[in-house]
Amino acid sequence: MPSMELLDDSRARNLTLAAIGAVNRRDLPWASGVVRTLASDDQATMVAIDACAAILLRGIPCGSLDPAARIAVTVPGAPPEESAVDAASALLSGLACADNGRVVSVLMALAQGQAYAVLDVLVRAAAGWVDAYVGIDGDTVDSYYAISKAT
Repeated sequence: MPSMELLDDSRARNLTLAAIGAVNRRDLPWASGVVRTLASDDQATMVAIDACAAILLRGIPCGSLDPAARIAVTVPGAPPEESAVDAASALLSGLACADNGRVVSVLMALAQGQAYAVLDVLVRAAAGWVDAYVGIDGDTVDSYYAISKAT
């Protein structure tokens, strides 16, 4: 698994993309380990959320949705914890609606131990989006192959 000592923002973003690529390549144990690494550091968690949100909210400008809107999160594979799916949905909805209260409440929950479960949902949902709409995304697959072979 990747070393925590070198986990700056750029490395955290690359690891997030690699985890997404790993899910798409069906290397779920490796992806899970990377998500654990990202979830163990607050700054890396924020970078991972940003990278996943950029994929999942592509084409939805921040603040463009009605505050009552709720973005559904679909996760391929084994069903995750319902609370993690709800938190991921609230986070994405809050970002899309520019509802800072919703975003902050989810971030507070992440700080209380839900970071892994919510990041796992976001990474798997982003992988599903890439698989459904792009096929194979070169950045995520390239990151996966480059990083997984180096660790």
